[in-house]
Amino acid sequence: MLQTVAKFRKNFVMNRHEKGATGRKPVVIRAGNASVKIYRGKSRGYDLFTVVHYLDGERKRETFGSLLAARARASEVATLIDRGQRDVLTLTSADRESYVRAVQLLTPLGIPLHAAIEEYVAARALLGEATVLTAAKDYARRHQSIVAEKSTSEIVEELLKAKARDGVSARYLETLRSHLHRFGASFQTIIGSVTAQMIDRWLAAQKVSARTHNNLLRSIVTLFHFARAQGYLPRDQTVEARHVGRAKDRGGDIGILTPAQLADLLKAANAEAALYLALGAFTGVRSAEMLRLDWQDFNFERGHIHIAPSKAKTATRRLVPIHPNLMQWLAPYKGRRGCVFTSKKTAKRTIAFAKEQGIEWPQNALRHSYATYRMAQTHNAACVADEMGNSPQMLFRNYRELADEHDALAWFSIEPKQAPNVVAMTI
Repeated sequence: MLQTVAKFRKNFVMNRHEKGATGRKPVVIRAGNASVKIYRGKSRGYDLFTVVHYLDGERKRETFGSLLAARARASEVATLIDRGQRDVLTLTSADRESYVRAVQLLTPLGIPLHAAIEEYVAARALLGEATVLTAAKDYARRHQSIVAEKSTSEIVEELLKAKARDGVSARYLETLRSHLHRFGASFQTIIGSVTAQMIDRWLAAQKVSARTHNNLLRSIVTLFHFARAQGYLPRDQTVEARHVGRAKDRGGDIGILTPAQLADLLKAANAEAALYLALGAFTGVRSAEMLRLDWQDFNFERGHIHIAPSKAKTATRRLVPIHPNLMQWLAPYKGRRGCVFTSKKTAKRTIAFAKEQGIEWPQNALRHSYATYRMAQTHNAACVADEMGNSPQMLFRNYRELADEHDALAWFSIEPKQAPNVVAMTI
């Protein structure tokens, strides 16, 4: 009985307070199909405004000191009810203040609160015990040297122009252009966003040989180093391309000519082919390098050929010895000026001639042959590497024990006993 009376008194007081001493009707705030009421009352001489709504069948009341604040809360509650987001209504006053403050802070960035929280949680999962702010400060410190952000393709064009100004060889410039145009076309994004994993996957997708894979990677590393030097990447960090592994280059089968085959070819060749065969067979100079040579590059007195950086594939100067038998092949040309070969098709014509003679011309036949017989003659990979512009490791791996000293002696003993073909070219 006492509990019933107490409950009656409580409801009477509450209803009287909500209706107010003046008995005014409540203000109804609507949002869609939802409505929330605001009751006006007094307490100790002050106006009070009570927002009333129902949550899971239970009556909820929130009191405010101004009608404006009450209206704002009632509108918020009605909107949440209409949208079916009733769980939000269980937030405490402190939680609501935190929510409002968080939304205010994110407004200038245009980021929704849930997106910011998702990003924060993902970042903390990656950072472990480190804070997001600590990581952000470290990132800013390491990237403060970046003067501008440019796309990969833009930097490719800058690099090619810089290399052309530096006077690199046409062959090297064309190699860079071929490699990096392919790479830039695949990464139309800021170069700083290109990771080692992305580069590795791109290289794997090219489906090329191990050697070509490594050549492509070398060009990409050159691009990243250039970008860092220009301030497009952090200057105090190793470039991402340096973290990409090289492919295992086991090399292909090395095809060479025998001394007898070369002697027969030289005997039957015309002047142009004989000169090309002799130079390639007894110097190991690359075909493209030979076609760039001038007679001024030959120092007959000191017995060497000067391969200038502008004519070398590696853009590195080197001296190639003129062996005694080659000196005899070149004797009729002493004193000449100008290009050694006037046609870029000399190599193709010579190879076609060799095939007409029944020779199955291996890839890079003359260069491979020289490396093989010179290694057998000297047993010195470092010496031969200097002459050919290669690494000693590659020479030791590919050319060791393919021939012996007797084969080498026969190779470097091929001389023009009668060479009407050579003389004819001097006329």
